Amino acid sequence: MGALVTCLFVACAKDAGIEDVGKGKPDASTDGSGGASGGGGSGAVGGIGASDGGWPIGKFGSPCQLDDHCEGDLICVNIGQGAPALTCVTPCDESKACPNGAYCAFHPDKGYLCVPDKGNQCDKCITNADCQNVGDVCTPSPNVDRFCARDCSFDGQCPSGMTCVTADGYPPGLPGTGGSGAADAGVGEAGPPSKTPRICVPQNDESCPCNSDRDGVKRRCTQTSGTLVCEGTEACNGSSGKWEGCTAGTPQPETCDGADNDCNGTPDDGTPAELCASQGNPVHATWACNVGVCEIASCDSGWVNYPPPLPPSAGCPCEIGADEPNNSCGNATAAGSVTDANTTALNITGRLTSDADEDWYSFDTVDSDEGSTNSYHIKIGFSAPANNSEFVFDVVRGACKVPDAKHSNLTDYDWCVDGSKGTDLGEKSCGPTAPIHCGPHGKKYHVRVKRAIGVAGTCAQYTLTVTAKGGGTCDFSQTCDPQVDENL
Repeated sequence: MGALVTCLFVACAKDAGIEDVGKGKPDASTDGSGGASGGGGSGAVGGIGASDGGWPIGKFGSPCQLDDHCEGDLICVNIGQGAPALTCVTPCDESKACPNGAYCAFHPDKGYLCVPDKGNQCDKCITNADCQNVGDVCTPSPNVDRFCARDCSFDGQCPSGMTCVTADGYPPGLPGTGGSGAADAGVGEAGPPSKTPRICVPQNDESCPCNSDRDGVKRRCTQTSGTLVCEGTEACNGSSGKWEGCTAGTPQPETCDGADNDCNGTPDDGTPAELCASQGNPVHATWACNVGVCEIASCDSGWVNYPPPLPPSAGCPCEIGADEPNNSCGNATAAGSVTDANTTALNITGRLTSDADEDWYSFDTVDSDEGSTNSYHIKIGFSAPANNSEFVFDVVRGACKVPDAKHSNLTDYDWCVDGSKGTDLGEKSCGPTAPIHCGPHGKKYHVRVKRAIGVAGTCAQYTLTVTAKGGGTCDFSQTCDPQVDENL
C-alpha cells in the first residue's frame, strides 16, 4: 500500500490561531486483525468492522488490511492522517454520489476517494495530524479558533451549516496565514489534485458551533465602543453550548499611559495634545507623551517651567526678562542714571528664573554742583517684594575691573558725603580744606541681584530702587565712610 498519509495540505501549525489540544474521534483500527487468508482472515476483518460503528464486513467503510478484505471494486486504503486507518473505500465518480454516510476527499496516492464521514468536520486540532480523514485541514477560522475542515474539492458538498470555499486564502482577513496550504499539497501516485482544493467551513465567517466536542476551544472575541474595537479571547463551554469569558477590554480614547486604550495595536498614538488632554492646558507650553507620562515638550519663547517642583500641568508660568542674559558684570543691563539735583528714583525690576540665575545692572550717578554744600547720597534697596527675604545684591562702585568700592550680600546700601561725625551735621562748607566733600563724586555703579544662600527660589518679581539724594543721615564714624575706598 502507499505510504501513510500525514496531510493533504501544508501543516496548519504555520497558520495563525489559538492553540487547543485536539483529540478528535476514534479512528478505524486494525487492532485484533486476523491473517490475510482463509475464512479466519475474513472473520478477523469482520471483527474489526463490528468494533468500529458497525460497517458491514468487507463493505464500504469496513476496516481492512488488504484489498482482498474488501468486496467488489472496493480497495483497502489508509485514509487516516495522524493515526493509520486502513479502510474499504471506492474512487469518486462524477456520475454518481458516494455511498450513504460518505463524502469525496483527495488522497495523494489514490486520487479522489469516497471516505466514511466520521463526524470529523469541526474536530478540535492544532495541526493536520489531529484531523481524522485524509484531505482534512486544520485551519483557523476568521475568529482564530482552529478546527478540522473536510475536503469538498470534488463536488462542493458540505455538512449542514457549512459552505465550500477555496482552501488557499482561507481564513480571510488574517495576513500571513497563507490560507490552508493547498498550494503545497502532497503529490503521490495520483499526482496533484485535478480540481482546485476546497474545504468545508462555517457559513458567514463564523466559528464552528460550540458543543461538547469543542469544549475548551478558544477563539477571538471583541468589545466595541463607537468605532473603537478591543480584542480578547473567549472559550467554548461544552456543557452550556456557549462561548464565555471574553477577556477583551472596553475600548477607550487613547491617553498617555503606555497602554493601547483604543486597541489599535499601538499604545499612546495620537497627538500629544489629545493624549494629555486630561492633564489640562499648560500655560505657555506644549505637551509631550514620553513613555506613558505627560511632560512639558517645550516652553513658549520667553517663559520657563520654574520654580521646581512644578507639575507639568502648570506649564511655563515664569517669564524671562527681556534683558536676559545679563549674568556678568561685563554684560550688565544699562538701567539709566540718578542725580542729586532731584529726588527722582530709578526703579530696576526683574526676576530670577532659575536656581543659578543672577542679574547684573549698571547705572550712572551724577553729583551736581551745589555751590557751598553737597547733597550727593547714593541709596540702593529693595522696594519689592514686601518683607523680602529671598533677594540680596552686590555693589561695585566704579568700573567692573577697578571698582572704588564693593559690598556683597546686601539688602540696603548707602554712600554719601552729607554725613556727620560727632556733633558735625551735614555737608561742610566747600573750600580748600574740604575738597573731598565738595566733589564731584559721581560714579558708574554695577549691581548684581542674586538669591540669598539657602533660600528656595520663586518666580517673584523684585524691584531695586536707587536714589542720589536724601535717604537719611550717614554716620561717617561707621565703615561706610566714603572717604576710604575698599579694595577688592
